Amino acid sequence: MAVSDFARGRVVCQPQMASPANRAIGPDRQQRRSRNAVEIGWTLLVLMLIALGILALRFVLVLAHGIVQ
Repeated sequence: MAVSDFARGRVVCQPQMASPANRAIGPDRQQRRSRNAVEIGWTLLVLMLIALGILALRFVLVLAHGIVQ
């Protein structure tokens, strides 16, 4: 990573050491992916339940219309 030193007008390169922040990137990224997958799964489940509710309501309304006629 390069850090600009504007006072001296040059770029200073820092050594690439394995800091705790760099080591935590891998597991955090995997945890984030699994969390995203769970959120997508819950979203799809909720959308399917909404669709089933709409279909059930339509069935009840068509059935009630048939009974009234």
